[in-house]
Amino acid sequence: MRSWTFLLLFGGLSFAACQRTYLPQSVLYSDIRVTAESQAKPVLDSFLKPFRDSMARQMDAVLATSQTDLEKKQPEGTLGNVLADAMRVQSTQKMGVQVDAAFINFGGVRLSMIPAGAITRGKVYEIMPFDNIVGVQTLTGTQFQAFLDYVAARGGWPCSGVKFRIKNKQAVQVEVGGKPLDLLARYQVANSDYIIQGGDNCQVLKDIPVQSTGYLLRDAILDYLQGKTIQAQLENRIQYAQ
Repeated sequence: MRSWTFLLLFGGLSFAACQRTYLPQSVLYSDIRVTAESQAKPVLDSFLKPFRDSMARQMDAVLATSQTDLEKKQPEGTLGNVLADAMRVQSTQKMGVQVDAAFINFGGVRLSMIPAGAITRGKVYEIMPFDNIVGVQTLTGTQFQAFLDYVAARGGWPCSGVKFRIKNKQAVQVEVGGKPLDLLARYQVANSDYIIQGGDNCQVLKDIPVQSTGYLLRDAILDYLQGKTIQAQLENRIQYAQ
């Protein structure tokens, strides 16, 4: 180990002393496919074991327990309800403002179901593997309606704090906090930075100022679930109009 340290140190000092820029002329590499039949390398396995064991302890830690299967569905699913509630509750705490509604784009939820029982930290990383950041925007009722129409046209997304029906790919009979949407009012709405910046072809939020503390959506879910017993059910947050 000491010889490697010396070589690295010597190489670094030599490179710094030369102050030259080197560009590779060619690159040689080979692909190594790892399969079930691949032979284990004891030296490599021994080197990785402490890191693997430490990661396993963290990812296998139980955060919460769900009494029912949590499913990802449109226009509404129990998994989406829990995740959106987490976003709204935690962003309210982190931002210091009362968030009226929160949304998670349907495609951003990367698992279709979590079975009843323990919910581990690793499972949350599977659900939300991206480092998306929570942002809160102040929307007028008219701007909010335009965004809801966008969500309706995509079949409905996980949401919290709002209810509406989908008719002709538009949001109708909208309620926010149990009250009809007021086009002249202002609402605090949470989304991920991915959607706010135009992801999933969402253009209606791009020019609206954003409040953010750099709080990851995944961290919001982790914080919200900690120590909870989840009793999720469908609440008719989004329905298709008859």
